[in-house]
Amino acid sequence: MGCRLNNLELRQLKRLCDKYGIDYYEIDNTLTYWENKKHLLSIVRMLLAANDAWELERYAEQQHKYMDEHFLSYYVMCQLNGETKSDEVGKLIEPPHFSFQEWVSERHGRYNKTV
Repeated sequence: MGCRLNNLELRQLKRLCDKYGIDYYEIDNTLTYWENKKHLLSIVRMLLAANDAWELERYAEQQHKYMDEHFLSYYVMCQLNGETKSDEVGKLIEPPHFSFQEWVSERHGRYNKTV
């Protein structure tokens, strides 16, 4: 059986291949223009779906890397937006007040008594 595509149809299919980076060998001369176009568009859909999955994976990796490198700025941003989980964890326990003078007088008061 001879070629079922005329030159204009073949050129259109090649333009579609060029646009999406598909090899010309995907064009089958025994099929009609519309059958070839359907086949090429199925390849395009497959490539776009694979590209979308790859992009989502790449974005997730970038987000993870950003969180590892900028955890403090992310924490501050959450604090400013009021998005912390403090209420779920419990009330913040503050350390007792520390006074160096009191500490010295407690530890060494017996040596510093005035006579």
